[in-house]
Amino acid sequence: MKVLFLGTGSGSSRNTYRFKAGIYVESEGKLFLDMGPGSNLRIDDYHVDADTVFFTHLHIDHIDGVFDYMVSRKVRGLNDLTIFSPPGFSKILNSYMETGNQISANVKESKLPKGKVDDLEVYSVKACHSIYAVSYVITDGKRKLIYTGDTAEPCEELLSEIRESDVVIHEASCVEDCKKFGHTSVKELISMFGDQSKKRIILTHIPTHIEDEIYNAVGKKFTIARDGTTFEI
Repeated sequence: MKVLFLGTGSGSSRNTYRFKAGIYVESEGKLFLDMGPGSNLRIDDYHVDADTVFFTHLHIDHIDGVFDYMVSRKVRGLNDLTIFSPPGFSKILNSYMETGNQISANVKESKLPKGKVDDLEVYSVKACHSIYAVSYVITDGKRKLIYTGDTAEPCEELLSEIRESDVVIHEASCVEDCKKFGHTSVKELISMFGDQSKKRIILTHIPTHIEDEIYNAVGKKFTIARDGTTFEI
């Protein structure tokens, strides 16, 4: 299973070297996890593509790139995206369509979205964010990947999945004290996972204006992803 980071910034990131949340996963099947503003542009930059997207939640920094991507696909004559999402995405998409945008998608909404893309099985557990959100579990039958999306730890349902995973892609939105916003701090991650040397923890959702502070706090304990970071599971 190949994982490519398209966007590793947070909602408050201010530069273009870290676009907003987006991940591409490839095995026999191919899919996207979230598609925030700018991450859709990385799709062509990195010469990848897929027609399935799984959204963790409906904050702008996790979904807004998909509408431009729909336009791009339509112009190229490609088929509609299949989008798995918590409830509410159809309402947002319809508002774009009702105001004259020629876009469409096959939307599958559920409180706990799940689906299968060739050999990739995807299911979700409830996350602990400021709005309703899920975290995704992706497996190819051999390895298990967790993508938390936005969540405040400790989040018990998510932690039970993390214990059985091979790789965890976890948000890291501050150095300390961002639980009130539904996010996890680096200090919380170190406290919870710092001694799990056999489990690979990769951090994303990095605010660019405190990036140096996050790097200093993390040290060599975890990997911090950048746009374009690729790894194999």
